[in-house]
Amino acid sequence: MKNTYKNYCLLMFVVCVMFHTGSLRAQNEADFAKFLQAEKEDASKLIAAYTTPLVKAVSYGMTNGWYHTGKTHGKLGFDLGVTMSAVFTPTSDDYFTPGTLGLKNTVLTSSTVGPGKAPAIFGPKGTTTYTSTYTPSGGIFPPQTASFNGPEGLDLRKNLGFSAVPVPMVQLGIGLIKNTDLKIRFVPESKVGASSVNMLGFGLLHDIKQHIPGIKMTPIDLSILVAYNSVNGTTSLVNSNSSGSQPVSKDGKVSYTLNSWVVQAIVSKKFSVLTLYGGVGYGAVSSKVNVTGTYTIVATPSTFDIKDPVAINFSNTGMKFTAGLRLKFGPLYLNGDYTLQKYNALTLGLGFSVR
Repeated sequence: MKNTYKNYCLLMFVVCVMFHTGSLRAQNEADFAKFLQAEKEDASKLIAAYTTPLVKAVSYGMTNGWYHTGKTHGKLGFDLGVTMSAVFTPTSDDYFTPGTLGLKNTVLTSSTVGPGKAPAIFGPKGTTTYTSTYTPSGGIFPPQTASFNGPEGLDLRKNLGFSAVPVPMVQLGIGLIKNTDLKIRFVPESKVGASSVNMLGFGLLHDIKQHIPGIKMTPIDLSILVAYNSVNGTTSLVNSNSSGSQPVSKDGKVSYTLNSWVVQAIVSKKFSVLTLYGGVGYGAVSSKVNVTGTYTIVATPSTFDIKDPVAINFSNTGMKFTAGLRLKFGPLYLNGDYTLQKYNALTLGLGFSVR
């Protein structure tokens, strides 16, 4: 169970890459099971506050990489490419303040990262101690007070020099009719260890210059993109062996749904092998992560159960501004762009395109 909870946040990467959970597993020293020692409602709030920066970063990362030019394909032209977005988290999300979460039975009693502050998942390493008062199930014993340590942050800014989440994507674009491209992102339901994930994304890129008489003959390309992406998955948290504070669960499961919408106007200009492009528009993300099942916490003098302990819901909308360039040599291309949004992102792409 300990390793499973440590991999909880890395499951978000599995959503996108589908293949490197194991290599990332060792990078996460956080132990979410520690928060389950708090009363149920408090545990949910603490885990949500700790992990929300990751949920946000992956959600915003899915809105990137949809285009590398404003020029659409000819009929049945196509491109196939992979992108990697590094989504940067702001320093304000390195910490959270437990005292503002509305905790009912749990208080932060000490912290080495700052008065009243606790590290979020990408924040600094540091010791935090919580005190929680709970009533054991069955009412056999009087309310108990227990102290436990919260998880540390991954300290990405110290270890890497910056805090960013990698979000990879694979995408196919196909030319249809009337200067319109269909963009497709698809991964059928796939199993990776105890996880099962699937992804569906689609978009339309339409040349609008053809409909504007005043700019039909200008040497630029101008298009509109409308795109949607959704990732759904589950992973088993079933565990039959208790180790210290680690909970036992016969039916534990984490499930998640990550959705994103993008609407952007895209302009590009080609100079031989170089294409400069930019986009401005609107993005919306909506994510749900739920940890369900019954978890038994082994305590003294009794044990107690927590049922369906975590529910994280995040949604946000905002403007997106993108600027980038592409180098194309025959059918092969390389591109890179930077997007200003709630969580800024640097995206690199590689693929081939046949007009």
